[in-house]
Parts: sequence; structure tokens; C-alpha cells
Amino acid sequence: MNRQIATFVLGDTRLGVNILLVKEIYRHKAFSPIPNAPPHLRGLMNLRGRVVTIVDLNVCLNRPATDDIANCHLLILKTQEEISRYEEKGLVRDVFLGEDIVGLLIDRMDDVLTVTDEAILPPPPNIAEIDKDLIEGVIKQGGRLVILLNVTAVLELVMNAAAEL
Repeated sequence: MNRQIATFVLGDTRLGVNILLVKEIYRHKAFSPIPNAPPHLRGLMNLRGRVVTIVDLNVCLNRPATDDIANCHLLILKTQEEISRYEEKGLVRDVFLGEDIVGLLIDRMDDVLTVTDEAILPPPPNIAEIDKDLIEGVIKQGGRLVILLNVTAVLELVMNAAAEL
């Protein structure tokens, strides 16, 4: 089965997520910090009347926190309700996005790739700095790799840390 992967850049790393999970890319990042929150929970923002939780993907991936937020973008994910029709059609599997809207801080968007399931390879052992549970696989594109995020695992990490507040 073919699927489209929305790729984006975080530092010098190219990552991707299933495009069906992406609600929008947002540039305005005025948000309110969450007091005493874990470092990967950067804050909350209002997006057309809906509360969005802002997640620092760098911290989730065991990197230093994003410091240049003014030049970042937000990859806004859909909610579980919004992807339910894709699940019914078998277009997404084993994904849980929750009821809340989440925005991931990224440096910039890149391309949209169309790949087969067979083109998604297991993560190589040299990606040691990133928790393997957060990686669904890798895609070879030319001489570069795209790390395919396991969005469910990223959101579980965020929600588990938020539960500790």
C-alpha cells in the first residue's frame, strides 16, 4: 500500500509522519507557558477557539530544547475523532492521537513523499540518541534518511509526563 509522508526538518535531521495525521502547519506561535511543566511541554495556545498543547519535539527526541521558537513552525496534528474515517478505510493503523489538539515544534516543513510499506525499513542501530519506541522506521531517499516518527509513542510520552504534574 502506498502512503504519503509529510517530511520536516528538526536541526540537521529529516523526520516524517503520515500526512493523514497532519491537520495543518502553523507559523504563529504565541502561547502561554505551563507552570512547572516537564521541558517538552512548552505551553498552550488558542487556535481559532481550540486549545492546542505545544510539544517541543527536540526534547522528546533527547535533544536540547528548542531555543529559537520565533523561527519555528508548528505541525498541528489531527485528533482521534478526525482520523477515525481513515481508520475505518484502513488508511491508518495502530494510531492513537487522543482527543486534544497537539502542535509539534519543528524547524521547517520539507517534502511530501509517496512510499510503499516495503520502503519503510527498521531503524538502524546508530540512531542511539532517539528512543527506538519513538521511531516507526526509516525511509531511504537518495543519500539521506527520513526518520518516520511513531506519533502515538511521542504523544504517550507527552501524556505520561503531563500526568505527573
